Amino acid sequence: MLSLAVERALGASVWNRRVATLPETGVLLCSTDLQGNFKDYIRLKHLYFQEKEAGNNPVLAICGDLVHGPSPEFNEPGCWPDYLGTPYVDESVALIQDFDVFTRSEQAFSLIGNHEHAHVGGPVVAKFYEDEAAVLEAALGSDHPRVCDFMREFPLLAVGSCGVVLTHGAPFATEPHLEDFENLRYAGYEEVAIEEMIYQDPLAALLWARHASPAQARHLLEVAFADENPQGFVAFGHDVVFEGYETIGNEQICVSTSFGLENRNKVYLRLDLSHRYTGVQDLREGVEIRKLYP
Repeated sequence: MLSLAVERALGASVWNRRVATLPETGVLLCSTDLQGNFKDYIRLKHLYFQEKEAGNNPVLAICGDLVHGPSPEFNEPGCWPDYLGTPYVDESVALIQDFDVFTRSEQAFSLIGNHEHAHVGGPVVAKFYEDEAAVLEAALGSDHPRVCDFMREFPLLAVGSCGVVLTHGAPFATEPHLEDFENLRYAGYEEVAIEEMIYQDPLAALLWARHASPAQARHLLEVAFADENPQGFVAFGHDVVFEGYETIGNEQICVSTSFGLENRNKVYLRLDLSHRYTGVQDLREGVEIRKLYP
């Protein structure tokens, strides 16, 4: 049997690695934190196919947290809280199964988020249930081992020669060299307290940190681009920015594509992979920073 890295469209440069290498040409559609919102996922696929039909050679990148949406009681009349944005029904099972199929034929991938990590060696996540992973695995039934194996193939971060580094959480920590990330393993964090994760090691920090200093972000950029020009920026999700995005200095942008937002505020990035971005100051609303629902 071929490995997943061979079977999937982006191959071994992305799958079953800790650091994914983005193509040097084409268009990158960068999104974050769907958490079971199948409608927003379908919208991203629609945007992807629009770019493909236009001959733009798109890559769809999701910065983790594909799964684990609100429990059913939130969908009862009058029970949906404002802080969760536009109401939706959690369809994590359909989403992760469809994404598995989609990545086999199309240039798409997801980073591992803290919610996926809960299935493959991370601590228990308890946003809507006492154990989010246990609930999803029960819903997946006999398919859950295969889906967990799929999640193990997700990279931790992605690096593009256009100057972008993608992470799930904020760039709070880094390994000394990019190749050192490949030695990290997802297993073994089951007993680590969530409040200690950002201090545990770079892997845990990149999954759980909500904030990072400009110096920390620059350090990751320097590692990512080594002896090349270290100018660029880190794009991440994990936190909810109700306005759609927030820039932190010239080195960071936190993007909210789906979870916790009203549809009118949901944002994704559209980057030209053949262009070199020197920082978030190069990102323009309506060009690189785009509404999911115009």
